[in-house]
Amino acid sequence: MKKIDIVKNRFVFIVPSFVFHFLFYLLPIILMIILAFFSWDLLNSPSFVGLENFKGLIQDKWFWNSIVVTLKYTFFTLPIVFVTSLILGLLLQEENRFSKVMRIFFYWPYMIPMVAGGTMWKWLLSRDFGLVNHILNQLGFNPVSWLENPTLALLSVVIVQAWVLSGFMMMLYIVGLQAVPEEFYEAASIDGASNFQKFWFITLPLLRNTHISVITLTIANCFRNFTIAYIMTTGGPGYATTVAPLYIYQKAFTDFRIGYSSAGSIVILLISLVIAYVVSKVQERDLEGGKI
Repeated sequence: MKKIDIVKNRFVFIVPSFVFHFLFYLLPIILMIILAFFSWDLLNSPSFVGLENFKGLIQDKWFWNSIVVTLKYTFFTLPIVFVTSLILGLLLQEENRFSKVMRIFFYWPYMIPMVAGGTMWKWLLSRDFGLVNHILNQLGFNPVSWLENPTLALLSVVIVQAWVLSGFMMMLYIVGLQAVPEEFYEAASIDGASNFQKFWFITLPLLRNTHISVITLTIANCFRNFTIAYIMTTGGPGYATTVAPLYIYQKAFTDFRIGYSSAGSIVILLISLVIAYVVSKVQERDLEGGKI
């Protein structure tokens, strides 16, 4: 086959992927950046306003409140997902029938639509009709306003987000644990190392790449997901659970301020890029230091 034919064939395979990524990833980002400089309510023609949308964001205390809520949401979700998925991975890394069944059980929340998961938990945590309060009542406790109290509402959303993500992250840890060479543990046993020492000095360091993947994916999910908060609390009570994506959604499709919400999306995108850059730099530093 001629070299030019090989190039043509490779180009044919690349084109569908390129078109898909351009239409569904690159083009929306380009349109978002353009719309950030316009005022548009979806009904009338867009009008150019320059940096007015960004100036409005600087003075918008509820936008910055949504950033703080998102950071809190991520700050509390991350350690729960990290610890839970690591423990589950350690417990279920063995290949047997029980562990396979339990893996499916814990992975199941990640497979169901978030709308269904959020609706289910909204019912479970309902003050008057929820199963959780019914159980507390049977045990002699007063019902708890899980979704009406600002602190408990955010905590409830965090727990549900962790419930969704932990099963998926558990699978990453199982793969990482199964890749750890058994010879390391055998050598440690010969040296008289305890199980805790094996875990601390062998397992944890060798899972460093998995740790970074889990941290990165959890942060990414927290910054882009608004479904659980929207379904369970609609951002309330007040603005207690209004995460940044939900605030942007409300500005776009409740207030019909498309340009303003696009400017907010750019700010969120920049914050996400900064976090991704910091995580990648930490990973790069560890690689250069020979820690991985």
